[in-house]
Amino acid sequence: MTKKIRYLIYFGLVVVIFIICLMHKTTIRFIDENGASIITDQNVRLIKFPFVTHVNGYKQVSGIHYIQQDHQFVAKYKPEKNPLKQVKAAHFIGVTFQPTTVPITKGTQSDPFILSRQYDNGSRSGRDTLRILIGESYKKMKVLNANYPAVSVRDPSIMKQGNKYYIIYTRGLMSTTDFNHWEQINWSSVPGFDYSQDWAPEFVQGHDGKDYVIMSMQKKGNKHHQIMITSFNNGKIGKNWVEITGNLPINTIDPNLQYANGQYYLFCKNENTRKLVMGTSNNLTGPYKMERVQFDSSKYGSIEGPEAIIHNGIISLVFDTYDTQKNGTVSFHGLHYVERNVNGNRWSKMKKINSLIVTRHGQIILN
Repeated sequence: MTKKIRYLIYFGLVVVIFIICLMHKTTIRFIDENGASIITDQNVRLIKFPFVTHVNGYKQVSGIHYIQQDHQFVAKYKPEKNPLKQVKAAHFIGVTFQPTTVPITKGTQSDPFILSRQYDNGSRSGRDTLRILIGESYKKMKVLNANYPAVSVRDPSIMKQGNKYYIIYTRGLMSTTDFNHWEQINWSSVPGFDYSQDWAPEFVQGHDGKDYVIMSMQKKGNKHHQIMITSFNNGKIGKNWVEITGNLPINTIDPNLQYANGQYYLFCKNENTRKLVMGTSNNLTGPYKMERVQFDSSKYGSIEGPEAIIHNGIISLVFDTYDTQKNGTVSFHGLHYVERNVNGNRWSKMKKINSLIVTRHGQIILN
């Protein structure tokens, strides 16, 4: 074989490889030092593959390697800045979650429905990844660059006790002191209730200085959810659950409870109408006098996950927005908010929380 023919063969092979790289795509997963996804998986053409590994706020700590059983390339990173210092400096801190197996398209993200611990114990996937939000305004939040826990998280709530930050979520509880290392805390199911129907637990700070957990729960054999509350201290969830009373809708989920101006404010979702309700009471457990939260939400099919911030005489109500397509796909559009005076009854127009990800049911609090 002459040298010229050999060069032509080599050139032909290079052209074939180039065409394959141009036509075919690969998946790259970006993970932190704990193995949790830090951004959504990227599907890129092979020809671009080596040039798409930069992630803002993170430093790559290892080369890209191929995971054969997942058919994915994986790149590993660590935060460039100390996450705890950033949290302490923020005026607002929030928690949300981000599905990392589906892309964000025009500000909307479909739901892969990897419910934490509903189908497995959450440790096998970690693809509904916790996100810490920080900012000077709850209306504009950025995602904290940290090493996140490699477990699936939905509907998180955050509270600080001592030097620990606790994060409770649908069927899970954990703590951290630095937002790089995480401790999972065992949480027993409640006797007499359907464990698979425990949704969206939240921390509550009572006027008595004590902390609580409130959650929508469903008794075994029942078809409707009710709101229950119990104590929380030093990472331990109390066993004495008490029902929240009042004229709550017959099927109520996603409770958020705030204490301000000498009374308690309860916000929930009426699961039957897919609208929000609120009520007030002088007592932690009620009875609450409930009414519908009236504002124009016709842009989206459903809203859920109400989270209130009551500060300087203003109620800021943050919530999740989504649509259900004809094929059953649920598309989420990010957290939105409305505002009103504490003593008023007219809510502002609905506006969107500014964030680089499609924020989901979570919580934003004054830090």
